[in-house]
Amino acid sequence: MIFDRTFHPDEANQAFTTGKLLETGNYVYQPEDHHGPTLYYAAAALQKAYGHGSTATLDGTLLRCTPLLFAVIALVFGFLALRRIFSFKLPADPDTLKAPKNSKVLNTLASICFVFLLGTSPIFVFFATDFIQEMLLACFTMMMFWAGTGYLLPGDKWKPGTWALLFGIAAGLAFATKETSVLAFAAIFATFLILKALKGINAPKVLACRDAVMVIMGFLLTATLFYSSFCANWTGVYNAFIAAPLAYIHRATGSAASTGAAWHIHPWWQYLKWLFFCDWCFSALPLLAIFLATFNRRSFLHVYILALLAIYSLIPYKTPWCGLQLIVPMAIASFATNRFSQRWKILLPIALIALAVNSWGLYHLNSNPDSKSIPYNYASASPEVKQLAATVATALSPTHSPANSQLTTPNSPTPTSPTPFLAVALPPADTWPFPWYNRKLENRTGYWTDFEALRNLAESGAKPAVVIVPMEEGHLVQPIFPHLKNTKRFYMRPGVRVRVFW
Repeated sequence: MIFDRTFHPDEANQAFTTGKLLETGNYVYQPEDHHGPTLYYAAAALQKAYGHGSTATLDGTLLRCTPLLFAVIALVFGFLALRRIFSFKLPADPDTLKAPKNSKVLNTLASICFVFLLGTSPIFVFFATDFIQEMLLACFTMMMFWAGTGYLLPGDKWKPGTWALLFGIAAGLAFATKETSVLAFAAIFATFLILKALKGINAPKVLACRDAVMVIMGFLLTATLFYSSFCANWTGVYNAFIAAPLAYIHRATGSAASTGAAWHIHPWWQYLKWLFFCDWCFSALPLLAIFLATFNRRSFLHVYILALLAIYSLIPYKTPWCGLQLIVPMAIASFATNRFSQRWKILLPIALIALAVNSWGLYHLNSNPDSKSIPYNYASASPEVKQLAATVATALSPTHSPANSQLTTPNSPTPTSPTPFLAVALPPADTWPFPWYNRKLENRTGYWTDFEALRNLAESGAKPAVVIVPMEEGHLVQPIFPHLKNTKRFYMRPGVRVRVFW
């Protein structure tokens, strides 16, 4: 099952941040190689509700249920937005002077069809069970769309200012989830400019001044509340609005601002490849969206999709999970801007075919979720990391460990504990996701960044029960730790192989 796939290194990193939040009750935003705090607060609340209060007791399935919960909420927002659009009366046809029929039943069925089509899309399902920020960002983007339809379409009991405030709160939540949400904001702004330039073509109305103030106020208050850790860390606000954008500009241009950034540099067409040409795992939704776009090529959503795709394509730094931000508006555009319920006799069979293709993709997705043929298993860990953790756990058990092994941490040059311990000497980026599978033995594990630190450890007289080093340094271990008699190699992640000694 998809829930059983090996934790991605990024998932493991997010999990440890959640564990620290549970253990300390505090969260300090880091502007590099981390994202906004909404995922951590939501996951911590869910873990706490089920009685988990530390990193060691974190439940992996429950962690992955966090983005799944927001995936359901995203579908609800999409359903409500489409129902509102479908219920809005279309103007009369100038040739017949008759308005199209507006059936509540067909409108509801069309909205339900959208939920099933998006909800069964392989990319949507995969990242709905991936413990990273992407699904939360998609959810809050969908919330922005829902609030936007409430503001733009008349006839609602709520005042425009209320919808504007909700839109601002949704934008603030999106930014508090992932700083790269500013790319979506830029695409929205560019879409307004393009449609205004094309006079008379579906140009959206401009916000009233007081409504614009409500949007800005909702955005700033929400983002500030989360990034300040609910007013406990104001440095986080500076990092979010100033430091993080600078770091991501360097990353986006392919610089070394982030460890391993070069791994994610791809050509401009990479998102098209991930979405359309990746074996069985492609989603039927983009294909459906392109087909339906022939009915209405210059709607707001279609221009927004093209603008966002252009921005993502121009940035050299690319990851497949960002494709989720393209697939969600494509789904909305397939239905909303083409009045799906008005053309159901033509479009429903197409949707059923797309649903069948999605089901076929989901079958393969669940049959082997760790398969490298799945494009969404990008830079993923090897399933062998589970075997590595099991080997370490067995070696550290009392029946297998030498009684005189002692733990020495980098901050303590002398042995501090008679408990059998593990010494890991790997570059920080190469250790993940091993710490996640080793989390119950975290207090018996010491991490060092190079082999020279292990030499110092040996000179101090400490004798670790288990040692993990890069494969190319394996021949150096037993000369300094002759008590380690067994060894085995493991594949951790792309380009990373290690040797474990015990």
